[in-house]
Amino acid sequence: MDVLRLLGFFDDFGHSGELAAGPLGVQVQATGEPDEARIVEYLDVGHRLTYFMEAGVDVLTGEVHRHTSGCSSLVTDGLWVWRADFAHYVEAYHVPLPADFVARVRGFGHRMPDLAGADFAPVFDEVVREFGWTHVDPWDVDSILRPQPRAVLTRAEFASRLRQERPAGSWGRAPRKPRRQKERGL
Repeated sequence: MDVLRLLGFFDDFGHSGELAAGPLGVQVQATGEPDEARIVEYLDVGHRLTYFMEAGVDVLTGEVHRHTSGCSSLVTDGLWVWRADFAHYVEAYHVPLPADFVARVRGFGHRMPDLAGADFAPVFDEVVREFGWTHVDPWDVDSILRPQPRAVLTRAEFASRLRQERPAGSWGRAPRKPRRQKERGL
């Protein structure tokens, strides 16, 4: 049985102890892996373990990013588990990745593997224990999950859409509507 491996659970996200990977700020690098864009795609199409509806911002800049919605949802490839927004931090800050994770991604040709329930059920049990979840149904050992298409925009697509959605003109209050003149009786 493989044991659970965590990616990108930085102190900045409120994780502590064994789950924490230290502060994000000290992980920032000028460049990443030569195939970083393909690794980011791999992270983006991981299998969702949880769906959290909160919205978060980049913990270093305070800005929205393409993973703002549901950022702390958990994602997996069957062996590694990461937050949904981890792809953003790899892409934006080139955080270092464990060599065995990078080897796994490259070994799969940068394609997310199917998630076989029989293989993943023990890892899921460990996820449940590590995060202290209660009342969680066991993983279906007969299931096979196929990777879904990329559900988020690329960083370039997100930036382009963000620029297009900004309103034109004054950012102040809208002009006041003219008042209707009261009819004066004679």
